[in-house]
Amino acid sequence: MKLNIQDELDKLEQQIYREDISQKASTTKEWGGADVIICKDLDGQTKKWVEEGRIVIGFQNAEPKRRVVITEYPKELSWLFCQLKYIFSEKIDYISKYDFYGSLAQSAINYLKENKENEDMKSLLLFVLDTAKGVNK
Repeated sequence: MKLNIQDELDKLEQQIYREDISQKASTTKEWGGADVIICKDLDGQTKKWVEEGRIVIGFQNAEPKRRVVITEYPKELSWLFCQLKYIFSEKIDYISKYDFYGSLAQSAINYLKENKENEDMKSLLLFVLDTAKGVNK
């Protein structure tokens, strides 16, 4: 099934504004894949994973590195990643997934650095969604 990505992104944005995303995300597993981990706290195993920092030589455009997003809203952000995975499924392959999810994770990290004291779930999700919209252009 071919999705109209822009229409799906617009629907997702409306969901974020209008629906209880925490409720929707309550059963979502915290994201881990494409060199990205989303979690609430940095545990020893995740810290070791980041510190190992393997060097990846490949065809991706983004800086090849492991990214950990530590947020008060790991399930909600993971839910968004899952929604975007579905929306972009026909556009992402085994190489481009590192660029795609890496850019989403980096945008979340940037948002969180700028808003340390005022982390807001909707603003975080919308900031990351804007990054995904940029990928679609």
